[in-house]
Formats: sequence, C-alpha cells, structure tokens
Amino acid sequence: MGERNEKSLTRKMFLRISPPGNGDIIGDKERIQKALSDEFGEVRFSHRMLNKIYPLCRDANWEISLTLIQNGKYWEIVELEAGDMRHQHLGIAVDLGSTSVAMKIVDLNTGIVLGEESLLNHQIQYGDDILTRIFYAKNKPDHLQEIQAATVATFNELLDRLGKKARINPRESSIMVVSGNTTMIHFLLGIDPWPVFEYPFAPVFNHTGYLDAQDLGLATGGYLYCMPSVANYLGGDTVSGLLVAGLHEKDELGLFIDIGTNGEMVLGNKDFLFAGAGAAGPALEGGISKNGMKATSGAVDSVVIEDNTLRLTTIGESRPLGICGSGIVDLIAQMLLSGWIDFSGRFNQEKSERIVKRDGEYGILYASREESGSGEELLFTQTDMSQFIDTKAAASTMVAYLLERLGVEPMDIDRLYVSGAFGTYINLESAITIGLYPDLPRERYVSLGNSSLNGAYALLTNEQKMAEVAMLQKRIEYLEFGAATDFISRMYASRFLPHTDFDLYPTVKAALKKQGRLR
Repeated sequence: MGERNEKSLTRKMFLRISPPGNGDIIGDKERIQKALSDEFGEVRFSHRMLNKIYPLCRDANWEISLTLIQNGKYWEIVELEAGDMRHQHLGIAVDLGSTSVAMKIVDLNTGIVLGEESLLNHQIQYGDDILTRIFYAKNKPDHLQEIQAATVATFNELLDRLGKKARINPRESSIMVVSGNTTMIHFLLGIDPWPVFEYPFAPVFNHTGYLDAQDLGLATGGYLYCMPSVANYLGGDTVSGLLVAGLHEKDELGLFIDIGTNGEMVLGNKDFLFAGAGAAGPALEGGISKNGMKATSGAVDSVVIEDNTLRLTTIGESRPLGICGSGIVDLIAQMLLSGWIDFSGRFNQEKSERIVKRDGEYGILYASREESGSGEELLFTQTDMSQFIDTKAAASTMVAYLLERLGVEPMDIDRLYVSGAFGTYINLESAITIGLYPDLPRERYVSLGNSSLNGAYALLTNEQKMAEVAMLQKRIEYLEFGAATDFISRMYASRFLPHTDFDLYPTVKAALKKQGRLR
C-alpha cells in the first residue's frame, strides 16, 4: 500500500493486491475491501464504481489507484484507475453566484491552483434577478429543467476552459466543492426553490451530502459536495466566508458582511454566532442604471471630483461604456462631499454643468457622447440615485438591526470582514461616506475577496474543515429581518447620506464640515 495524502478532502493511494487463484476465489470488490479494511474499516462502492472493477483490476494485474472520501461513518470509493496514478489528484472549487460563476482547479497533492476562470451565469437569460428566475420555474418542471441545464452549461464551459488552460482533463477530478446561496444550489440540483420565498421560508434542503457529479451532467469525475445553508437567505456561500474569516476561532468580536443582490452578515466570536440576511437589491452590482454594468472592461470603477471637475477611471483604461458598483459608490460619495447632491441624494443643478435634465429628469452626465466609448451619453439619473439609496438603506439597516439585537455598539466591533467582488473593489472611504458601512477605524476592516470561492478551496484542500462546516451550520443563530416590525421606518432613516444621525459617522461629519457642507 502506497502513501496517501492525509489532508485533502479526498485521499488517493496505490494498491498492489494479490490476484485470485489457488483456491482464493473471493469477489473482486471484497478483495479490494479486505486490502483497505485495516485503515478504513468498511469501504463502500457506488454502482458506477462496482461496474468499473471488471475488467480494470485484472487488466492492471491488480496494481490499482483508488480515490476515497469519508462520508459520515464510512469511506466510499470515488474513483478506480489502473496503475500508480497518485501524481494526478485533482479537485475543483466553485463559487456559484447568481450573476457570475467562478471556478478553480486544484492539485490536491500540493494545494496549488492550476487554473482559475469566471463566467456570467447562463441563468441570467431567465431573469437578471433571482426572484424573476424563481417565478419562471415555480410549478413548471420544464422551466426548472431549463434553468438547471443553463447552470450545468455554465459549469461545463468553465471546466472546458480550465482544462484547455491547464492542459488537463477535468473528468479526472475526484471532488468538486460548490459554494452558493440557498436558491442557487436548489437550481443546480434541479429542485424548485419556491419554498425559500414562501412562508414559512423553509428550503427543500439545507445539506445535500455527497452526490455523483456525473448524475447532474457535469463534465467532471468523482463527487459533488455543496456547502450547506443555514436558512433561506443564509446560504453555503456565507458558511464558506466564515471558514475564511474565522470568527468562530477568535476571542475578538467580528462582523462578516457580504453585500450583493442579497445582504448577509454574521456577528460573533468563538462564543457565539448571530446572523441575519435579506434582499439588498441589484444596485451594488451596477444593476440599476440604464448605463449600469458589471465590473468588466469599459466600466467606470472610480470617480474623483476636484475643483468642481469630475475625473474618472475605467476597467481596462478604455473609454467608458457604463458604470459598475464601485464607480457608483465613488460617484455618490464625491457628489455628496462636493455639494452636487444634497443629503437626500437630490441633484443641485446649479453646482455643475454636468448635472443635466433629460426627459424631464435630472442626472449626472459622467460621460458625454464625445467622452464615452459607445458614442452615447452616460447618465446616472435621479431615479437611479433613489434606487441605489434604497439598496444602501436596506444594507446598512440590516447591519444596525443585527448589532442592536445583540446590544453591540459599532465601536465594539474589533474586525469587520468585507466579502464579495463588490467588497473587494469598493473604495472604503466612499462606502463609509455614503453610510453603507459603519464609521470604524479603517485598520479594523479586512477585505476577504471572493470568500465563497476561497472557502470552497479551503475545504477542498483540508478535510478537517468539514467538522468546522458542520459546527457552523449548527451554531449560527439566524435572525429574520422580515420579522422586524420597525424595519421599514429604520430604513427611512438610512435613506439619507450618510444617515439622519450624523453622529454615527464622525469622520464623514468632519469631512463635510471641511467642505463647508455642515456647520
């Protein structure tokens, strides 16, 4: 028996087994089980693996490689191969987002990432937002099948790209770990997610266990494991994020925030974990404005207003084609500090020639026809502003409500972990200026990047994290924001920039005084 990798989620080993003969006529399956029993106890075979034993083992002269995974009390055979294939031990980590899907292929012997790709989720053709997709699939099995097929097609396109990029065959992977919100995992498995949004908001499942990836039509081998969810709005992507943030391991009080289409947050430390989640809206991903766009080439990603002059940058340094979430946050913060908008977000048209009226509505012309890459005017309108402020108000109110329920003041937070693509690229000062994040000392903020993908990778490369996943799912206490009777009135107070109570944002208050906006 050869050495095996002790750390990754799957174990790969090489066996030389005595062949049958001379009165030794036990079955091939039992022969393999006997060779493994001292280390692994009872080992189980799926029907697919049972079918693979013959003639593989005999053709290989009983020199075979096995890949195993621990499934509860038992170990299961994930793959059988002829010869010594320990050098080839692959796994795949996936962040299944409603907007985009990101994937890594990993050498599980070393933990080295062999390739990483991302792609817009093909589900988008059935609705830009999750709720539209849910209504499309509700009680319509053929529609649900279409959404599942689109999800699988996204995965398979990424697998194909990664295979070509890394010059490997993704079908040789032994395990795929997928991290996503509750609804996305339902769609991946072809299960109607309507119960997620219907009272009493209990999903069809929280935990899938291990599944055969090929049963779902995925162009990869081995098993699929989906990070478990805690509740309808608190999915496996948040569990992944907590694996990365490590709140549950620390004495200090931490707050984990992932704000996108949904807002998810967890407050706690090694003694307790208290979570809340709810719909935030598409604004923070650039999904509100006619000229809003994802963070791709040509998107305005930063804005500065100096001496009453607007300057911007774009991704790829090309002419602007639209504006993404980080650009919107910068634009609003800079306009607030410069007096181009008031504290309710209304435009002060006399402050700049860039504040124009089109179709009876004011807006900021951040790129004229001559300046834009499309030859069209790029505007952020009063309607866009109102929708963004609604989203910002929902997100900041969720944070405030969670803190208040636990009797915690913002300054009690020792570390604030910001997750997601939006949290990675946003200008922190701008986010605090408009009241999206609490006004804490900046050194307390930690950017986690794509913690959903990184958490999937962490589990993939360290099977000991499985115990943490199970513990997190059980320990997190969930707060349903929709049950708060005063949530709407609280949101109204948060519709001002940064807030109706300026004392909650002392550094913003000081900056506004410096600009002459406050006395």
